[in-house]
Amino acid sequence: MIAGTEATLLGLKTYELITIVAIVVGPLLAIAISLFIEGRRQQRDRQNQTMRMLVSTRHLPGDAAYTTAINMIPVDFNKQRPIMAAWHAYIESIRFQPSATNVEESYKQAVSKQTKLIFEIMKFLGYRISETDIQATAYAAGGFIERDNIMIRAWQAWPRIADALELQVESPDPNVDGETSR
Repeated sequence: MIAGTEATLLGLKTYELITIVAIVVGPLLAIAISLFIEGRRQQRDRQNQTMRMLVSTRHLPGDAAYTTAINMIPVDFNKQRPIMAAWHAYIESIRFQPSATNVEESYKQAVSKQTKLIFEIMKFLGYRISETDIQATAYAAGGFIERDNIMIRAWQAWPRIADALELQVESPDPNVDGETSR
C-alpha cells in the first residue's frame, strides 16, 4: 500500500464503514437487549405471582388460587431443578391415597413437602425465610375457615336434597288427586 492512501470497501473508507455499521447495529443491539431484559422481568413477575398465590393460600389447599399456583410451578420454574424436584415430591405426596391408619402421617408428609417446595421457590427468588417460619407463620382467619366449612357442608348436602326432591316427585301424595282434600 502506498503511504497516504487508505483501504476502501465499496468506495468507503474504513472509518466510514465502521460508522455505518455502528449506526445500523447499535439500535438493533439496544432493542435486543431491551427485549431480553423485559422478558426476564416478566418471567420474574410471573414467578413472584405464583409464589405469592402459593404462600397466601398454603393452609387452604381447596382454594382455587392454591391449585392454580401449584399447576403454574412447572410453567414458571421448569428450569430450576431444586424447585421441580420439590414439586414432584409434593405432587407424589398429595396423590398418595392413605389408608385409615396412616391419614395423619400422610398429611404431615404432604405439609412437609409443601413447605420444602415453598422454601425452594422463595430461596430462588431471593427471599430469606426458614422452612420452619413458612410452616409456622401462616394465618387463616377463623371466620374464613368457618365460612369455608359451612360452604363445604352445604355442597355435601346438595345430593341429599336432590334425592329427597326426586322422591317427592316420583311418589306424589296419595291424598292429592288434583283437588284439595277435606
